[in-house]
Amino acid sequence: MVEPSELRTGMPVFTHRGEKLGYVVEVTDAEFIVERGMLVWRKGYAVPLDDVREIVADEVYLHHGPDSLLSGPREIAPTARRTTH
Repeated sequence: MVEPSELRTGMPVFTHRGEKLGYVVEVTDAEFIVERGMLVWRKGYAVPLDDVREIVADEVYLHHGPDSLLSGPREIAPTARRTTH
């Protein structure tokens, strides 16, 4: 499992196949928030730290693809998070 201290805001997040999902915008002890989308339809998703396969060159790679991101982790309301990129 990855430690929260290994994640930083602004790090890009990729699927297990290398597809870019978004960026880390917040990190807690148990999860991190991935923000994806453009200005008009930007959304954030809480992802458990256990979902991280590895961190390589300041890039986060997950164990799953985008479908799991959208159906598994919980969506975060726009007012509950900050945008840093």
